Amino acid sequence: MRKIWNICSWEIQRIFKKPQSYLIMFAMPLLFTMLFGTLLGDGEKNKPAIVLVDEDDTILSKSLFEELHKDNSLFKLEKGTNQQALHELEEKKIVGVIHIQKGFETEMAEGEVPKINFQHIPEFTSNQAITGLLSNKLSKLNIETTAAFAWSEQTGEAWQVMYEKLKLNSILENTELKKVITDEGNVSEQSGLSGSAAGFSIMFLMITMMSVTGTILEARNNGVWYRLISTPASRFEIAAGYLLSFFLIGWIQFGILIVATTLFFDVKWGNPFSLMIFVSVMLFAIVGLGLMIAGLAKTVEQQSAAGSLIVVSTSMIAGVYWPLEIEPVFMQKMANFLPQTWAMKGLKDIAGNGVLPFESIAILLVFALVFLFIGMRKIKFE
Repeated sequence: MRKIWNICSWEIQRIFKKPQSYLIMFAMPLLFTMLFGTLLGDGEKNKPAIVLVDEDDTILSKSLFEELHKDNSLFKLEKGTNQQALHELEEKKIVGVIHIQKGFETEMAEGEVPKINFQHIPEFTSNQAITGLLSNKLSKLNIETTAAFAWSEQTGEAWQVMYEKLKLNSILENTELKKVITDEGNVSEQSGLSGSAAGFSIMFLMITMMSVTGTILEARNNGVWYRLISTPASRFEIAAGYLLSFFLIGWIQFGILIVATTLFFDVKWGNPFSLMIFVSVMLFAIVGLGLMIAGLAKTVEQQSAAGSLIVVSTSMIAGVYWPLEIEPVFMQKMANFLPQTWAMKGLKDIAGNGVLPFESIAILLVFALVFLFIGMRKIKFE
């Protein structure tokens, strides 16, 4: 055990001797949390304003406005005339205009998904998020409309009758779900800063793990690995020492980020006991991913480049940078196969109700075992 601890403590000291480690581990996550948390908005006053111009003024165009207006954490939406909207856009009082043209309902009735124009100021950088949300809402509206018209053809009654029933049923289901959540005290609504704190803490933790697990390649290339093997320490003790160091470095980073975001941004992380268990499982999966990439890479440079690319791209898909629900459906399905998605889901569950999210834990354990199995098989001890 002493040999394991010696290897572990040596690796921890080596990491924290580098000034850049503090930048990646602590400064960057807090900066990104502040920037993106503020961008996503903590309250109605911080949301960018968008005006919707409805020239069709039909049942379906009004339904689209209602869908965009309710449960929207991205922007404030108001109705207005085309002239008023363009004037406010030119004066930069609003960031964009959503334009529903005449014939919207007719196109929907014919089974087409009409295009919605979204005009925005050049400074507005979240236009892709808005267009993604519009696409999702249009798809939902198209499904309900298709069902209503199919029912109308079979019964001979007006399609509007079934459409209103489908719409009412959707509202009742959402109301019932919210009632159950409220009654059980499991309200897990997160502010923009809280969601960003969890997401960016996970992302930069993964970036750190990509860096520290790469030390295995570095140690092998500069001869440290061979000197360790020549000592009385067994291969198991060497591997255990490195794994323990990675785990402790991860906990030091995430623990400090929890404390810092709580003090600076008033983020609520939930029950400490549940959080401790979940973060340990999450670290297990992230360390496994780092070892797998280190095992597959041939050089430190390859490992660093591949690791950073994988972490940043998958974090985007998993909803670290923006709410997952605004992404296209195919990306939401892809997110289910990423550890960040389940890590964020588990942290949100703990913040909301304080109990252990067993589903997220089980899935992260599967990720961890698969990653570690591949990584340990690929890392060469010779």
